[in-house]
Amino acid sequence: MIGSSWVYAIDENKLQENINMVFPKGLPVLLIKKAGEIYAISNKCAHMACTLAGGTLKDYTIKCPCHDWKFDIRTGEFQDAREIRIPVYEWKLSDGRIFIKIEEGKK
Repeated sequence: MIGSSWVYAIDENKLQENINMVFPKGLPVLLIKKAGEIYAISNKCAHMACTLAGGTLKDYTIKCPCHDWKFDIRTGEFQDAREIRIPVYEWKLSDGRIFIKIEEGKK
């Protein structure tokens, strides 16, 4: 059965500006703090699953360090072919802690 649950990721006061790696339930997620907003995206490039954490962030675009694929951190869209996406995750803040919504059965 597929369902979803909110999984603790990090305390808000430990979240740094720009790129933060977290692993709720072992799932590689990037929490990106940009201009006071938080974005949660997969830490795996859609091309060859390279880690995006080592990439560069410019405006709202993260560039994969392996082959320069660029993704919008707000939508997960690949900039050169919008039909290709990386997962984006819902998040919430509760009592100073950030939680990521994880769909069970999908990793």
